[in-house]
Amino acid sequence: MTAMGRWQRVVSVVAIISATSGLFTASSAELILVRVGYGGTAGYQLPLWMNREAGHAKKYGIDLENLLIGAGSLNMQALVGGSIQLSQNSASAAIQAALRGVPVVIIATSESKIPFQMIASAEIRDPQQLRGRRIGTSRFGGSGDIAIQSALKAWKIDPRQVTILQSGSTAARMTALTLGHIDATIFSYPEIFYARKLGMNVLGDIGDFISYPNTSLIVMRSFLEKQRSLVKNMLKAQVEAIHSIRTNKELTLRIMRKYLKVDDPEVIEATYEFFSRRMVELPRTEIEGVKNILKDLGAPQKSPGDFLDMTLLDELEREGFIQKLYGN
Repeated sequence: MTAMGRWQRVVSVVAIISATSGLFTASSAELILVRVGYGGTAGYQLPLWMNREAGHAKKYGIDLENLLIGAGSLNMQALVGGSIQLSQNSASAAIQAALRGVPVVIIATSESKIPFQMIASAEIRDPQQLRGRRIGTSRFGGSGDIAIQSALKAWKIDPRQVTILQSGSTAARMTALTLGHIDATIFSYPEIFYARKLGMNVLGDIGDFISYPNTSLIVMRSFLEKQRSLVKNMLKAQVEAIHSIRTNKELTLRIMRKYLKVDDPEVIEATYEFFSRRMVELPRTEIEGVKNILKDLGAPQKSPGDFLDMTLLDELEREGFIQKLYGN
C-alpha cells in the first residue's frame, strides 16, 4: 500500500467531524463554508481565532469553521480525507507528511520561532544543572522534543547526560514537574506564567536558539490548484487577523479569554505580550527554518522549496495588500 493509501485509511478513524455534513455548504447565499483544523490550545493559535471572531473571513465571503483536532498528524489526515480544507499547524507536521508522500504544502507562516521556554524546578537555576536530570516532553519526535534537543545543543549539554521522558500533555507535565517526577520540561504561555507563580525557573527561550517555522497555514496541493481564489481570500483574512492581533490588544485579550478559558488578567496579558511580538506582518515561511526541520527529519538533501508555495503571498505583495494594511 502506498503512503497516501495508508493516510487515507487512517482518516476513517478521525471522528471529530460529522461524516454527514457537506464540505462546502454555505451558511448563507453569500458565504462559502471553509473548515480549518488546528492542534492544541495556546496563544500561537491566535490568527485563526481572531480570523473568525473579528469577522475577517466573512469579509471575503468565507464562513469560517475552526475545528480543534489534536495533534498535527491528525490534521494532516483530516486534510487528506477532505474533512477540512486547511490546517493551521506546525510547519514540521506538514513537512513530515509531505516526506511520506502526502501532497500538502505550506502557504504562510505567522510565527517562525518555537513558542516554548525551558522550565525547571525551583532548585535548578542554571541550564548546566540539567546534567543528570529528567526532562519531560509530550512525545518523542514532536516539536517539544525538537525544542529540548535545540536547547541542549545551545547549552553544549550532551543529550546522553540527561534523561528525556515522554510525559504526556501539558497538564500532565505540569503535574509531573510539581510532584518532582521530572526536573524540567518545555511550556508555552499561559502555562509558563503558572509555572513561574509556583516558583519554577525559566532557563531559556527556545526561540532564541533556532529558526523553526511554527504556526503555518497548510493546504492540499490539489485544493490550492482548484480553489486558488478561495485560498487566497482565506490568506487575506489570516493576514488581516495578524494585523488585528498586533494592533488591537483589547479585542485580542477578549478572544484569548474565550478560547483559553482563563480570566486572570495577568495571565492573559503575559500570553498576549509573548505571542503578539512573534506574529510577523508578512507571514512568509523562512527557508533557513525549513532547512532545520528537514535536517531534524533526516532529509537535509531535500529542497525547502518543495514544501512551500509562497506565490499567493507574492501576489498580495505585488498588489500592495500588506502595505495598505499597515500603512507603509
